Amino acid sequence: MSRPRPASPEVTLITGASQGIGYALALELARRGDTVAVLARRRAELDELVGRIAAEGGRALAVTADVTDRAALAAAADRVRAEFGPITRLVANAGGGSSTQVRHYDAQAVEDTVRLNLMGTANAVGVVLDDMLTAGRGHLVAMGSLAAMRGLPTAAAYSAAKAGVANFMESLAIDLRHSGIDVTLLEPGFVAKPDSKKRRMRMPLSIASARMATAIVARRRYWRGPTGLVFAANILRLLPFSVYSRVLAGRGRSADS
Repeated sequence: MSRPRPASPEVTLITGASQGIGYALALELARRGDTVAVLARRRAELDELVGRIAAEGGRALAVTADVTDRAALAAAADRVRAEFGPITRLVANAGGGSSTQVRHYDAQAVEDTVRLNLMGTANAVGVVLDDMLTAGRGHLVAMGSLAAMRGLPTAAAYSAAKAGVANFMESLAIDLRHSGIDVTLLEPGFVAKPDSKKRRMRMPLSIASARMATAIVARRRYWRGPTGLVFAANILRLLPFSVYSRVLAGRGRSADS
C-alpha cells in the first residue's frame, strides 16, 4: 500500500546515492513523497535508481559530481533547481574510506577519508544553505557513524572524519536554531547489505534505511542504531582508556582484509 504524498513535497538532494544507504534512502524518501535528486560519480547506477523511483510513481533526477569538487557540486545543484525548483532538503550521505594501518601508514589515505566524509559534507551544505536561509526553511541531514563516539582500531581516519561530521552538524544546529532550518545527524553502526554474509550486530539495510527515512521525515535531531550496538558503544565510551584499549586491541581490520 503506497503512502499518501504531501501536497508540497520536499525537493531532496542525496549525495552518495549510487549504492548502499544512499540508494536505499532515495527509494524510501521518494516513497514518502519527496522529489529526489540523486548524486554520485557513477551515472549508470543513478539512472537505474531514477528508473525504479519513476516506476513507483515518484519524481527523480540523476546528477553526477564528486562531493570533494565544489564547482562540480554547485553545477549539479543548479541543474536540480532548474528541474525541480529550490532544494529544501539535503541528505549529505557520501562517505567511506579505507582502514588505517600503522605498519603501512598512508597519510594521503587519511586526508582522502577526511576530505570525502567531512569536507564532502561541508561542500554539500555549502551549495544549499544560502537559499535555505533566504527562504527561512530547510532541512540539513548528514550521515555520521557510531565510529565517531571513540577512536576504533584501524579506523583512525574514519573515526576522526565522522567525529568531525558530528561536531560540524552540532555546531550548525546551534547556529541555525532560530532560522527555520532543521538539522539531523544519522549515526548508524554496522549495516548489512542484502548479499552480506556478516550479520552479527548488523542491521539489515532495508530496516536501517526505513528507520532513517522515518527520522528524516520527522526532522529528528539524531538517529542512532541498531539499539544493541548503540548500547555497547555508550558503555565503551564510559570506560577509561586503559581498559578501553585492552578491550579493543586486535579487533581492527587486517591490512589485507
